[in-house]
Amino acid sequence: MLVSLTGGTGFLGRYLIERFITAGYEVRAWCRCLPDEDHLDPRVHWIQGTLKDDESAERLLAKSDAVVHSAVHRSTDSFIADVDDPQHYFDLNVGGSLKLLETAARQRVGRFVFISSGAVHDQILSDRPLDETHPLWPKSFYGACKAATEALIHHYGMSGKLQTCSLRPTAIYAVAQPTEQSKWYELITQVVSERDVDVSGGSKEVHASDVAKAAHLLLTTDRPIAGESFNCCDRMISHHEVASIAKRLTGSHSQIHGDRKEAKHQIDTSKIRSLGMEFGGTPLLEQTIQTLVDSLRA
Repeated sequence: MLVSLTGGTGFLGRYLIERFITAGYEVRAWCRCLPDEDHLDPRVHWIQGTLKDDESAERLLAKSDAVVHSAVHRSTDSFIADVDDPQHYFDLNVGGSLKLLETAARQRVGRFVFISSGAVHDQILSDRPLDETHPLWPKSFYGACKAATEALIHHYGMSGKLQTCSLRPTAIYAVAQPTEQSKWYELITQVVSERDVDVSGGSKEVHASDVAKAAHLLLTTDRPIAGESFNCCDRMISHHEVASIAKRLTGSHSQIHGDRKEAKHQIDTSKIRSLGMEFGGTPLLEQTIQTLVDSLRA
């Protein structure tokens, strides 16, 4: 299988590449520029291009069996930060996704998986489960653009133009490159350094490797998925839990002050689980924290 990937140089992209290469697939990926070979995975055929670049999109998708669209254009480090130029942001992300969908349909690509986001949900209704039928009411412009692209995914899939679906991960954690950019790195550093910590935050999380696993599942399942969306969340992870695990793994004498943040709403993931998805849970969380601890001690 030849899988074309957008966002291949990003945090999640590296995990998607590893998943598909391990499965024996040929991977072709976009990158905005072609840096030194040392900074690009040599197992991947890289094509220089960006969203809305018609010529490179044609080369990216030529004779592809499937597309995983995880790229997003942003102008700040935060996905949910205010956008300085909403029109430009929308044109690149939603307009660029539309062009990619049209190219995929024209190239007769077998399947198209869009990596959406849990940011499509900000206001949650208490009278129904938080499943894939829940209304999409995003607060951030990033979430609004993800929701708009999901609407396009519904259209292409349900109209029969293309076998499309959306995967909707919550916040994503994993060991990043470089390691110092990993989520909770500073918190774990404090614990390893025997410093006391004050914690209060947390969020619904899923490991990047689990997102890649779910995307792979959507590429290969025989179940009808055209036009569908799939929630992708493992569990609530509080900063208190992260610090507590780091303390236990290291034998640190740090004192952890604060409460465990609890989830106000539970995300229903039965739809992706019904396809055979199993999340890494606490063992994967502890493995990730151990890797970060080891890097700090190296």
